[in-house]
Amino acid sequence: MQFADRPVKAKAIESDAVFGLSDEALSGNRVLLMKSLSVGAMQQVALAMQKQFADGTGRGFESATLNQEVQANPAFVDYHQKFLAELRNALRKVNFDPLRLGLLPMALLNFSSFWDKVTGLGITVHQVWAAQASMRYYSHAGAGGVAKFELEYIFYDHFGLDWEDVLKNGERRFPQYHTGDFFKCWYVMQHYRQARPFVTTMRVRMPLSLAQG
Repeated sequence: MQFADRPVKAKAIESDAVFGLSDEALSGNRVLLMKSLSVGAMQQVALAMQKQFADGTGRGFESATLNQEVQANPAFVDYHQKFLAELRNALRKVNFDPLRLGLLPMALLNFSSFWDKVTGLGITVHQVWAAQASMRYYSHAGAGGVAKFELEYIFYDHFGLDWEDVLKNGERRFPQYHTGDFFKCWYVMQHYRQARPFVTTMRVRMPLSLAQG
């Protein structure tokens, strides 16, 4: 994810009214964007992410609240069930010997429901750009027994915008009339000022028991 790069393809933003705003005004509008698209504990996460972005530190971001929100989200529940079915089939093919288990392809998780868009996961994550899963503490009782392990998911996301995001959201009028302008402020801060995007890491651990029969 690029920053302070003044991309040629985004030249049009330099003629937009938001381009001339001060750093303070740009950041203030970003705070309004975060508040308008998050609630409760997730609003605190969104504001913490906004502050780290505006400060330009560039370090990674993790949050126990964000992890819990991901784990409880219906999109993740469905994602987990689908992946678990694939993992179960793969384990059966190798007689539940994890050392013989090859890599399994993983889909990308996204949070795009209306509820996600108004409560926080839509603005803080939306769609992850990388995912991995690993089995921890694996044990089983032999043929016909039960395999027990912890399945750990790790999801990664870039907290930043590219020009395509502005083209998609720059004219948005929901939930506030100026929502589109707030997205433009985000872009200007990242690509023309001192703000820096960062990688958000989310972790979910699921204790599991699978019958080998």
